[in-house]
Amino acid sequence: MDPNRKVFFYQGKPPAYLLPLLIVLGVLVFTVLAVFGLFVGIAIGALVIVLGIARLFSSFKKKKHRTINENGRTTIILDEEDFEVIEKGKK
Repeated sequence: MDPNRKVFFYQGKPPAYLLPLLIVLGVLVFTVLAVFGLFVGIAIGALVIVLGIARLFSSFKKKKHRTINENGRTTIILDEEDFEVIEKGKK
């Protein structure tokens, strides 16, 4: 490191065109980001709508049981892979 460091400060006035230039650049950057955000928002909205419609027409979950109503009683029938039989030993 240099032990004789010097710091210089700008003592003059900034040029007259600097403030309008910064304002124009700020508006330009904001506009670009707003348009980009608009396109991203439209893409996400379209994706949500497509997935919502796809969910209405197809079932992502496999139905794991059937129900049968007989004589006022409801019977639930499970598939073989949905349950496990545990046999108890004699005591």
